[in-house]
Amino acid sequence: MKDLDRRINAFRPDLAAEHLRDSVEATRYVQGHVARVTAGAASLHAGPGHDMPVVTQIIYGDDVTVYDEAGNWAWVQNNRDGYVGYLPSGILSGDMQQPTHKVTALSTFAYGQPNLKTPLPYKLYMNSRLLVVGEVDDFMQLADGRFVHKAHVGVLADIADDFVSVAERYVEVPYLWGGRTSDGIDCSGLVQVAYEFAGLSCPRDSDMQQELDGRDLDLGGMEEMQRGDLIFWKGHVAIMVNDMMLLHANAHYMKVAIETFHKVVSRVAAEGGGDLIAIRRPTALSAAALSA
Repeated sequence: MKDLDRRINAFRPDLAAEHLRDSVEATRYVQGHVARVTAGAASLHAGPGHDMPVVTQIIYGDDVTVYDEAGNWAWVQNNRDGYVGYLPSGILSGDMQQPTHKVTALSTFAYGQPNLKTPLPYKLYMNSRLLVVGEVDDFMQLADGRFVHKAHVGVLADIADDFVSVAERYVEVPYLWGGRTSDGIDCSGLVQVAYEFAGLSCPRDSDMQQELDGRDLDLGGMEEMQRGDLIFWKGHVAIMVNDMMLLHANAHYMKVAIETFHKVVSRVAAEGGGDLIAIRRPTALSAAALSA
């Protein structure tokens, strides 16, 4: 049997995805069914309970494959990045109509009425996929009956020209382990959401991101770094904004910050975080650049 990464392969001793039948041993195998996340953001847990470790976040409009439901919890795999974990089953819907738009602001609100003064709005986040069914004044009406201001909505085909410019919008956002939103984000979550808004697919964790399309630069400093290069330590990733400064979500400042490359390298080593392990130059900064 293959030694598969449990983060992105749905298997347990008692249950596994049907497509893994020839790769893992389990008591039974299931096809699973697709459902859609209706919460603004939800933690994906390592086990069925709010007190279980958080492995990542899933946002409104994400589709997941549900392999098991027990009590109030569903064991799922995120169709966006393949991550496996547990979500409250109450936030999942079987309405799978094709989304038409997405949230383009770091965050926004969905209102019960097309009025900014409507109480108790529902918070949504960048990259959330929306099904827009109409317009009322300055609002886009969603299929679920809520309204989002059109200044914060774009069609799915709208992508950023440069994923770094997206990441820069998160400066000062608090650091949060497993976070993927403007309420809190971690280092690899920042890379992932920025990539996605630029129309590029991106895995969830830094070790996976080290394998993104591109090439490795000489760690000896023979090549000059440039905007968009990804800097890797064990368990940490940062983004170069130019040849001297980098951007990262970090637990030192507990926020997304821009710092000089050499300052970060020295501090991480001094704090026992180890030396650089890779500098990766991505193939492109956006999907538009790839197709140009």
